[in-house]
Amino acid sequence: MCGIAGVAGKNSKALVKKMLEAIKHRGPDGSGVYSNGDITLGNVLLNITGDAPQPLTDGGALTYNGEIYNFREIAQRLHIATDSDSEALFTLIGAKGMEAAIPELDGDYAFACADGEKLHLARDPVGVKPLYYGTGAGFAFASEKKALSAIGINEIHTLKPGHMLTYSAGKITEQKVAGFAAGEPITDENTASKALYEALGRAVKKRRYMPCALAFSGGLDSSIIAALCPEAELYSVGMEGSHDIMQTKKAAQLLGLSDKLHLHELSIGEVESALPDVIRAIESSDPLKVSIAMPLFFASTDAHNDGIRVMLSGQGADELFAGYKRYESMNPAELELALKKDLDNIAGNNLERDDAVTMVNAVELRVPYLDSEVVELALRIAPELKVHNSVRKYILRLSARKILPHELVFKEKKAAQYSSGIYSALLKLARKNGFMGERALGRYLEKLSSELI
Repeated sequence: MCGIAGVAGKNSKALVKKMLEAIKHRGPDGSGVYSNGDITLGNVLLNITGDAPQPLTDGGALTYNGEIYNFREIAQRLHIATDSDSEALFTLIGAKGMEAAIPELDGDYAFACADGEKLHLARDPVGVKPLYYGTGAGFAFASEKKALSAIGINEIHTLKPGHMLTYSAGKITEQKVAGFAAGEPITDENTASKALYEALGRAVKKRRYMPCALAFSGGLDSSIIAALCPEAELYSVGMEGSHDIMQTKKAAQLLGLSDKLHLHELSIGEVESALPDVIRAIESSDPLKVSIAMPLFFASTDAHNDGIRVMLSGQGADELFAGYKRYESMNPAELELALKKDLDNIAGNNLERDDAVTMVNAVELRVPYLDSEVVELALRIAPELKVHNSVRKYILRLSARKILPHELVFKEKKAAQYSSGIYSALLKLARKNGFMGERALGRYLEKLSSELI
């Protein structure tokens, strides 16, 4: 896991160094720069898989952020010995070309390759890892928008999930190169439940890392991961006396994991002190984004302070298996369309925020529910099995019966910003600072954001 940046244009090396300085929090273990003519690639390294320095160079260059979970199988096919997923990726691209290499990848990634005077970017199919680009005096890209802003680029674009971008001779072309395989619909609940349980087990297993943390709310999604990865330390955050604090205690006890639970009962003073850091990290003053990011910020801070670099999250389960209340009133056709739309938009709505707020603490977030096998399976499961007799996430609950006590299987979902008490605390801070009436919280956070800028 890293932060990446690059420039094609004049003074590229100096510009990239400035960009890396803006995202150095993403890579405390080192940094590297590669230049060839007007193209410079840069990297700040958070060492998780292997210890290969970046950018990698050999007739071309690669700077890469993410995790390729099948890199050992790729290395075996290429007859190379390596413990580095970046080295396996670079060798695969050299052997097959970037467009042909991408469909072989099982993982979450954003990377850039320099090939002569061409620059290629790519992003994983869901968009777990972020990648932004823009043009000014040339072309530039980075893992976070703030790196582009640091060199004066104001019009910033997001590379679409599953897409490859090529910059050559001042021209930008984009094409979709990765997605999810279609298959026969699954309408039988026993078949779907068994397949989903097994796929989730594999998804969690490949993301397991020791020591490992889990962002734990005590709800269905995080409880499933806790049961499948009992080695994980459970990090829970909420205002004193909030629903999440009480629920996580109860859930951890039911799972037999009370000794793994790390509770952080927040004071309103802690929330106020952290606001500038959270707004700066996610580069947004939107009240919903800030209130959702805040618990994850504290959970990843606590994990980092305990020496943990990898944190699991239940992100994606609601969009795949119909967790939100608004899904209840939809007919099957409407539900299927809504779920596909929400999956298409999950990167911009959730993943980029979550990546930014954990990586500011140098903690890599891994999302088992968004594993390619799980996503492809979810897309095949009939919508009638996702909302059944007004029970949302019905098929996920059936799968969870194998490993969770009944009370957790049928736990009602509560929105994190409210169940943690964070949103209410932010409203109190807005009033304390003189903001009243409609949009008080929005105006308060906007003021903080403008002060930061």
